[in-house]
Amino acid sequence: MSQIIVGIDFSTSSMTALRLAVDIANRTGADILMAWIETKEKDREEAQQELNKIASDYKPKLNGKNISYIICQGKVYLAIAKLVKDENPDLLVIGAHGRSGFDEKYAGQNAFKLVIECEAPVLIVRETFNFDKHLEKIVLPIDSSRDTRQKVPWTIEFAKMFPQSHICILGIQTSNIKSVRNEVRGFVLSVEKFLAQHKLPFTTEFVDTENITTATLDYAKNINADLIVTMVEQEKTITNFLFLGPYSQQMINLSPFPVLIVPNVQLHGAAK
Repeated sequence: MSQIIVGIDFSTSSMTALRLAVDIANRTGADILMAWIETKEKDREEAQQELNKIASDYKPKLNGKNISYIICQGKVYLAIAKLVKDENPDLLVIGAHGRSGFDEKYAGQNAFKLVIECEAPVLIVRETFNFDKHLEKIVLPIDSSRDTRQKVPWTIEFAKMFPQSHICILGIQTSNIKSVRNEVRGFVLSVEKFLAQHKLPFTTEFVDTENITTATLDYAKNINADLIVTMVEQEKTITNFLFLGPYSQQMINLSPFPVLIVPNVQLHGAAK
């Protein structure tokens, strides 16, 4: 990695995101760019002073790499999405809910809109993230969608970044139709072969469910997971945008674990 952007709004969750980004930066040699979106609630000069102090405090923790900040204007998700497009970072890290507080139905809307617009992988972390626990178990859900395996390269990236980690493949069966079930098993088999080529440890389980998010989270809780890797649904329809997507939105709202959301190349063009 060469650059990580971190969304900063001075909330506890955004500072947790920064701390996690520093850990990743130290593992990859990346620089960090903090992004604050100007608001009426906070004076710009006061924000600059706080950002300068944060940069000064974290600089010694970055193993010689750079930490800087930028102030943007506009709607949060559009401003950060534009910054990501302009800067072309390897990763964007944000807190789950910022200053809005937790509301299961609405809290993740800004985060989800950002994920929809963003052309880089987005790592979303809650303020309750446990820095004392090693990242050991990465959940990789595989379903019958044709894009489901796009998550695999980034899963491998994180597995190599955290050498103690183990990839937990979850084959998700949402249909009783034999051809669909066989397709899921075929996708899982190809993922297993790919991980074996990279000499990465993994296990595989299958689950029958009507709700991908619930099944993934139940599995993650049962194994005490540390990260879930998912992606935006391909169907970027007006309906999905208004209702914020049944899968990604639920995952952002409900997951107590960090969630890495990989951009869909069908939505954004070729992956970087």
